[in-house]
Amino acid sequence: MGTPRKVLYMIGGGEFGGAEQHLLGLVKSLDPAEWAPHVAVFYNGEFANRLRELKIPVTLIAPRTIKALAGLVPVRKIIREMKPDILHTHGVRSNLLGRLANQLEGHPAASITTIHSILSLDYPVRWKRILFGILEKSTWPLVDHFILVSRSMKESLMKEGLPEKKASVIHNAIELPKQPPARPEVSLIREELGLSQDAVLVGTVARLHKVKGHTYLIQAILKLKEKYPNVHYVWVGGGEMYTELKEEVQRAGLADVIHFLGARKDVPELLPQFDLFVLPSVMEGFGLAALEAQMSGIPVIATAVGGLLEVIEDGRDGLLVSPQDPDALAKAMDRVLSSPDQFRLMARTGQEKVFQYGSLERLIQETTDVYIKVTKKIS
Repeated sequence: MGTPRKVLYMIGGGEFGGAEQHLLGLVKSLDPAEWAPHVAVFYNGEFANRLRELKIPVTLIAPRTIKALAGLVPVRKIIREMKPDILHTHGVRSNLLGRLANQLEGHPAASITTIHSILSLDYPVRWKRILFGILEKSTWPLVDHFILVSRSMKESLMKEGLPEKKASVIHNAIELPKQPPARPEVSLIREELGLSQDAVLVGTVARLHKVKGHTYLIQAILKLKEKYPNVHYVWVGGGEMYTELKEEVQRAGLADVIHFLGARKDVPELLPQFDLFVLPSVMEGFGLAALEAQMSGIPVIATAVGGLLEVIEDGRDGLLVSPQDPDALAKAMDRVLSSPDQFRLMARTGQEKVFQYGSLERLIQETTDVYIKVTKKIS
């Protein structure tokens, strides 16, 4: 048996969103006889702590106050000392520093980037959007291969000049339990919120970021409040818009029915307790949260954007609505809330699909196939 190939992963790690969840599932599932992962992060937060719990080596590149290219020196040092076979970056800042450091060290590692989202939507501030867009594209030639989490993202980036021959689509996946989860007899989240066991819960799991569309969900809830006064909405996730959204909910008079839980580690346990899952995103690279909700066997409503079009087949295993359209969102929610039995079959279909196609083993195999192909090509 040969020596495991060393893979240096780089990611911001400041939030625990879809990219962090994707990478956590990947590194903890690699065959240790074949691969030796090491993760470099910019923030010492929940993501880094979860890696440490799994005994996966973690390096903190720079404290929160360090900006721009200041992290280049420590990244070069990691590459020089670790001598990775593969450098796999996630996120704009990690992409920039990893690519430049690898190049300055003589390109010792095969450079691979996974692109999880559309950059222009991640940076609502115009000057940041322009600057990071230029920096990202200018370092594309330093990358040996790109992994895109959806076909729609690949098509979008190819229009911007991403070379097709250097790009692969690998859909996100989740760690599946041996048996489909069942709705618990006693709902702990209802107890936590002080609600009755027969209260109807509509869940949303998403970062509190403009691109996730919470504002449109608030407007949709307002349209339904009179008809469904006892439906409660549970929002899981933290982020930069926490204060702004709390104030918006307060102004809308919905503070009694919209519950902010913050970031949670028990999302797999929470999901089966919901009666409906709603993801109102303006754009999604893939839509991992929707996949998790389908796996949990609950009806899913999401917006017809990006990778969600590849996760949900409208009318068969979920409902898709136009983005930034509170009326359409409210109508879809009304359909499910008024006829829950009708949508249980749809939820079951979605669950069966996830168990057939959404396994983490498939993602691991496809990703390591890329590693092997790229390292052979440049060796």
